[in-house]
Amino acid sequence: MSYAARCPNMNHGRTNAPVKFCPSCGIVINKMAQGSCNQNKHADLRKQRLSFCHDCGKSLKIL
Repeated sequence: MSYAARCPNMNHGRTNAPVKFCPSCGIVINKMAQGSCNQNKHADLRKQRLSFCHDCGKSLKIL
């Protein structure tokens, strides 16, 4: 069983997901998806309690 099969994020089951990386587990979902990120966007995603940026795959956890 793959990690994506255990991830609760529904983007793994979509054929054309709008995000490049899974915001829950950080693995690549759609290599063709476009997006841009910066520190402000990362701060907003942290407020949404996401673990990874869906554009760049960077971990959003503060150590």
